[in-house]
Amino acid sequence: MKNWHRFFNLVIILSFAFLSCTEKKEAELLTIDELITFQKNAQAKIADPDSVKIWGNDNIRPVNVTETKTIFTDEFKNLDNWQHEGIGFLNQPDSNIFQINCVGSSQGNEGCMAFCKTDFPDSIVIEYDLFIMETNGLVINFIAGQGRHGEDMLTELPERRGVFDDYIRNPDLRSYHVSISRYDDSGKHTGVSNWRRNPGIFLMAQQPDLCKEPRVWYHIKILKLGSILQMWVDNNFAGGFEDLNEIPEPIPQSGKFGFRAIGSLVRAQVKNLQVFKIIPQSITKN
Repeated sequence: MKNWHRFFNLVIILSFAFLSCTEKKEAELLTIDELITFQKNAQAKIADPDSVKIWGNDNIRPVNVTETKTIFTDEFKNLDNWQHEGIGFLNQPDSNIFQINCVGSSQGNEGCMAFCKTDFPDSIVIEYDLFIMETNGLVINFIAGQGRHGEDMLTELPERRGVFDDYIRNPDLRSYHVSISRYDDSGKHTGVSNWRRNPGIFLMAQQPDLCKEPRVWYHIKILKLGSILQMWVDNNFAGGFEDLNEIPEPIPQSGKFGFRAIGSLVRAQVKNLQVFKIIPQSITKN
């Protein structure tokens, strides 16, 4: 009986220790204002006032993956796998095509959002085909979208309206995102593709945008391997970065994948979406 009491007391002590550590970890998360102040202070230390602080290392070789396992496929027979947020609408112009429509908005305001309801792990490759119909705006992919305390971003966080701040400065949400076919609201191509980390919209890398032509099918491939994110367009390496972990916030790991169409007139079609789990032994750098 004495041994049983000792064991019981040990369990209680360990349980309190675990809860204490969890509360401390949650308490250590900075507010959005604190993250923005941290970012501004880092920017102020840059000698060239016209330069923007880059938080990722983009001088890395493409990761070569020779073996994967398919964990998700959507042939878009219907849109049951997707949750719409914001304005606009999702539709199917054909039985295997998923279309995202944003009309009459402007960058930073309410956009047409579509998030896959499936949670994806880390160490994945996402592939799909993209067709940009109109170019008065851009398309954004969100990767590893998850609550800052591990919540499901679609079912366990407050409802969002689709404005950009709902995703990049949301005190409850973390993710990475990358811009694709990056036109402004007037239809002028900006020339670049930006990788960012949220909350705080930290610029991780800025590289050439390879999706410049409208009404052309592009094959997009995105790799998420821990702190490394990279992209290919039609098998051409489009860049990426390694997160240097300088931001006082846990690195986004797993979670939701999604699309954002934003601008005065943006309609984009998607087909052949697949997600692959990377087999660790098959990873090399070119």
